[in-house]
Amino acid sequence: MEYQISDKAKKVTLGLAIVGFVLMIIGFFSQKEYVFAEKIDEHSVNIEYWGNAEQAKIDALKTDLIATMEAKGYQLDIHDAGHGHADNHGESHDTHADHDAHGDHAEHGDEHAAHGSHHASPTFLWSVHIKHAEGHAAHGGHHEDAAQTIVELCESGDIAFSDSKFRRFWSNLLINGFFFFGIALGALFYLALHYATESGWGVVLLRVFEGVSQALPIGIIVLVIVFATGAMGLHDIYSWMDPEKVEADHLIWRKSSYFNQIFFWIRVVAYFGIFIYFMKWFRKMSMREDEEGGTVLHYTMFRRAALFLVFFAVFSSTMSWDFIMSIDIHWYSTLFGWYTFSGIWLSGIIMVLMITGYLKSLGYLEFVKQSHIHDLAKWMFALSFLWSYLWFSQFMLIWYSNIGEETIYYWERIMEYKYLYFTMFGLNFVLPMVFLMARDVKRSWGYIVVIGSVIFIGHWFDVFMMVMPGTLHDEWSFGLLDIGMFALFLGGFLFTVLKSMGKASLVQKNHPFLEESKHHEF
Repeated sequence: MEYQISDKAKKVTLGLAIVGFVLMIIGFFSQKEYVFAEKIDEHSVNIEYWGNAEQAKIDALKTDLIATMEAKGYQLDIHDAGHGHADNHGESHDTHADHDAHGDHAEHGDEHAAHGSHHASPTFLWSVHIKHAEGHAAHGGHHEDAAQTIVELCESGDIAFSDSKFRRFWSNLLINGFFFFGIALGALFYLALHYATESGWGVVLLRVFEGVSQALPIGIIVLVIVFATGAMGLHDIYSWMDPEKVEADHLIWRKSSYFNQIFFWIRVVAYFGIFIYFMKWFRKMSMREDEEGGTVLHYTMFRRAALFLVFFAVFSSTMSWDFIMSIDIHWYSTLFGWYTFSGIWLSGIIMVLMITGYLKSLGYLEFVKQSHIHDLAKWMFALSFLWSYLWFSQFMLIWYSNIGEETIYYWERIMEYKYLYFTMFGLNFVLPMVFLMARDVKRSWGYIVVIGSVIFIGHWFDVFMMVMPGTLHDEWSFGLLDIGMFALFLGGFLFTVLKSMGKASLVQKNHPFLEESKHHEF
């Protein structure tokens, strides 16, 4: 019985994508570029901004702040305590990477100097003095802390500029493009690993791995868009793409022999070209094997899979440096490639498990037994520990050595994303350790679906934590834009995978180890 995507599956997956698109559009127009307020005392606040807003927008923001506080019964006297535009106008959010939104600017003065290429002074620094409006103080109607109110208005984004560069949109596009690209690449890696090791147990699952890998072009297209728009200056995710910043920043300049546009695009073409080639080649050969049988094609795929693993061993690390680690261009970690790879592999295994469970629920994959599911669940369990080990190893070594240019990566994530950061680690480590240890759990679809879904979302947040602190720093938020784009990608990804599953038999009919896989029991 061959599978064809059902009308219901089309409606659910495309419906999810459409709902996500609508939410994303709504969230798109609510992006903010923040100003930062420091409370001096109950009647004084300093407000600063390091961006590139036009003077008309700055004047409008000041008017909005005055009107908002007047409605609360206060008058503001705003003095320009420091005004100057950046020497490098493209550096608004990079400068703020070392700024504390709560006013601890002195502590980070050395960091500004060390990182270079920063504003000589903020775009504006307002000294705001607060007093009761006439007729309000006499009645004693105000007991709130007016200075703290202004701080909260700035922190919440109620007093802020609209983000003309749409940094949150581009950051989310990179997050989802890389995350879903990684899922498809993880499935392709495991497919090659299975051929190269001549494993027999998972033959009845190989078409599922093939199907998931067929969604690889989605992530590739999105990532190329992100890179191309960055090269054109439409966003500032990759500061090393800006020649002015490279010239102004000695540390970036020292890395320019590797991080330059020409060499970067050569690497991108190599990564994506080789991955697409092997994705199509494995699919073509496995379908040809369905018709011809024998062992000639099997050994051809065995040799070609080994070649793919050689490329993947190098590219999985360099790709993570290029696409993700270079966002925080001053920072580096020798473990980062392995850490990223473990998340990619785990996310791919979870997607394969979920697709397998869905097809089993429809009566397909009749040769897939509990033992196969148990093996996949063991992979999910083991890879969760691999990821956790690498997470802790990277964190512990950097934190223990306490070298400033290394610890800044964790300082920003812990200070500005503390609860999300450690919750993400708990979901991806504690949950599988507690619930996936027992044998029976690895054979229960109910547990696997719930735990796998939570870990899947946890690893999306892992990519979120890799990207957002380096692009938005402490100006981040989580809302409709983030949820909508994730839903859009998830719906489109699932539709692509399920549709591709209908283009070939769900079982590789003439694989030499098919009978071994059918009778896999333990």
